[in-house]
Amino acid sequence: MLTSRKISIVTCTLLALYLLLSPGYALLNFNEFGSETPHFLRYVLIPSLIGVGFLLVGWLARPQWAAIAGLSGLAALVALFAFEALLTFQSVPVRLAMLGQLSDESRETLARSGKVVRGFTLARLNNIAGTDSLSNAVLSGFPNAKVILCTPGGKSVTYTADRYGFNNPNQIYDSRMELMLLGDSFVEGFCLPPGDDLASRLRDRGLVAASMGIRGNGPLLELATLGRFGQMFRPRHVAMVFFEGNDWDNFENELKQPWLRSALAPNADFGSQAQASKPLQLARTSLEEASQEPITFMDLVTRTEMLRNFFALQLTLTRLGLVYPKIARTIPEFRDTLRQAKAITRSWGGRFTIVYVPRVDRFMSRMSTDQAFDQIRTLVLEAAAAEGIQVIDLYEAFRDEHTPMRMYAPDSHFSRDGASVAADLIVQNLATVDHAFADRFYPTN
Repeated sequence: MLTSRKISIVTCTLLALYLLLSPGYALLNFNEFGSETPHFLRYVLIPSLIGVGFLLVGWLARPQWAAIAGLSGLAALVALFAFEALLTFQSVPVRLAMLGQLSDESRETLARSGKVVRGFTLARLNNIAGTDSLSNAVLSGFPNAKVILCTPGGKSVTYTADRYGFNNPNQIYDSRMELMLLGDSFVEGFCLPPGDDLASRLRDRGLVAASMGIRGNGPLLELATLGRFGQMFRPRHVAMVFFEGNDWDNFENELKQPWLRSALAPNADFGSQAQASKPLQLARTSLEEASQEPITFMDLVTRTEMLRNFFALQLTLTRLGLVYPKIARTIPEFRDTLRQAKAITRSWGGRFTIVYVPRVDRFMSRMSTDQAFDQIRTLVLEAAAAEGIQVIDLYEAFRDEHTPMRMYAPDSHFSRDGASVAADLIVQNLATVDHAFADRFYPTN
């Protein structure tokens, strides 16, 4: 009897403590994880009830039954962690590839081909350069540099940047630009071989389309990019590709930078590439040196949230549809950003559009709830509608696919199919508002 009681108390208490971590964290971060009904139920109420239930069973139920409940619950938790360990183990190569880990052979091969740089963010480049003014900010990559997108299997997927530092062939600038794509890694073409990225797919369909996306960009950096390069190329259409996975967070962080926030001013000075040449060279020298350092498992531990996610059973619960994005709040400056981008584009007679990209988590489980995921989407759609801006919503198109997961690669970016389907939808939607496109792509007999 005494042994059963001890077993029940220990096992049920351990289970309760683990289960109560979720409501504890959610209550400490209530605005992000508890203030909306789906999140409150998922992160506060349900784990609290189960945790308290195990405590009551462990201490008050008949010892034999309590011990069985505690041991069964603990066994189930161990099984979940074992599955999480399997998923984490499977994800390690993908994550190392995303960081740019190279085999010795590939590193030597790249070294012989000249200086290369691993993928970078504009936030990092401007931090290196000590940027304090929008006019001399770094708003592009490195002209003519070889850039490592990712390294699956230790082999590199690279592109050679164009004369302005973006993932395009230089000849794209020889004709009037029809579509400028602004965005992050989805536009840069993360881990897609040359020719498979979104801009290339659009060019395959006959559009003079240029990618001006860099990983890590948010809407404010994209506005700044438009402000600097828009007048240079005066594209007929500009599309801001908004990724619901992190663009809202990126935007919040961008607003904390006074030099970048100044892009919202009506008379903003976006500067020129000539003004940014020295900061760009400084950042390039620093990044080339850093790119010589090998990527190790410790980089994965220190530069990602892998350990935290493991103890939170993040991958397992995502597969079960039980991980919700944090609650999004209205950011008035987002609508200001769209208004400014539209005004800049209209200054030369162009048209501004948003392309909305859903996160892969939506499609991982049939148990996923749109109510939990749709907050950011609703905020974006409402802001765009208020400014009279068309939205090409990839969520609806991907959702109606027989297997939406085929739209995504293992790294959660576009797969080849995803980039191709997105390109088709962009062309179709632009044709509805541009008669010249309609006549070219969908001629009537």
